[in-house]
Amino acid sequence: MTKIVFEQWHQQAAFHNPLKGGELDHQDIQVRVDPLTGHQSIFNGALEDKVSILFPDTDHVYAAERASETLKTCFLCEGRWKQTTPRYPSDLIPDGRLVRGETVLFPNLFPLAARHAVVMVGNQHFRELSDFPPALLQDALSAAMDFIARCHAGDPEMAWFTINANYLPPAGASVVHPHLQVLGSPRPGTHHQLLIEASRDHHSKHGTCYWLDLVDTEWAEGARSIAAVGDSRWLTAFSPVGVNEVNAVWTHREHFLQWTEDDVKAMAEGLSGMLRAYHELGCSTFNFSCFSGALGASTPGFRCMLRLVSRQNLMPHHRTDDYYFQKLLRNEIIVRRPEVLAERFRKYLDRGM
Repeated sequence: MTKIVFEQWHQQAAFHNPLKGGELDHQDIQVRVDPLTGHQSIFNGALEDKVSILFPDTDHVYAAERASETLKTCFLCEGRWKQTTPRYPSDLIPDGRLVRGETVLFPNLFPLAARHAVVMVGNQHFRELSDFPPALLQDALSAAMDFIARCHAGDPEMAWFTINANYLPPAGASVVHPHLQVLGSPRPGTHHQLLIEASRDHHSKHGTCYWLDLVDTEWAEGARSIAAVGDSRWLTAFSPVGVNEVNAVWTHREHFLQWTEDDVKAMAEGLSGMLRAYHELGCSTFNFSCFSGALGASTPGFRCMLRLVSRQNLMPHHRTDDYYFQKLLRNEIIVRRPEVLAERFRKYLDRGM
């Protein structure tokens, strides 16, 4: 094991603060650096009790209205998906679509990669984050894994896959109905490539796997570890790339073809628990991406990992939480300390779930 070093540094801002009667205010700004990629996240303690300035509460009346209005025209609801969604060629999927329980996988009409599937997550049009049952998520993820295996078997060049989700418009979703998206390509995307290359560099330098070192270090220190679910280890990110970021690492899985149904179940249980935790924080939207090494290849420095983040809450005229600071400068603001989040989130992944 190589112990992971978590670097942080501080700077200070000083100004006469009208909220404090004009007195000179000194605010400490903590800069956290991701040990693998060098990504920077910024924490100002003055914001910690004022999260609502950046993330106003969910408007539940508005959410119910939007759900009711969009239900009428949703192309997935009331079995309409049978007529409105495209189908894959029979040599890839004999029936054109993959069906698991209430979940259905079909092609994206406007793909962003050679293989780009959508998975309808159940028949229910709108869900609070407290209402994503593990069994439903497991069906959706099983369909995604089946699709990935079929794609690679039909064309071994299709080696790089991610499983992703946008939930509700503030998180980038074009439809309200819960769904996943599976992307597959002959080459990894930008962040995917960064993770692979940085993991390879760590392995070359230290002879160990960064992700195993990360898990061992976090579990030894304990401040950001949440729970072990099967082979997966769930923890908050030291230097998050998004708000309230939670990560998961599959310690024995380099790529998706190695996953068993137990691994899918662990992802479903972990996601369900963390979404309930987000709900308890007052969150109503999220994104996640789960990354794999190259299918069928050996990548000893990498392990399958997931990033889950909450997004701006559902409300009329919501402000975006992604602006120049994130989009162009590629930094992130920490609104809740990862150590505090981990402490709050542990009860949602106890083994009684």
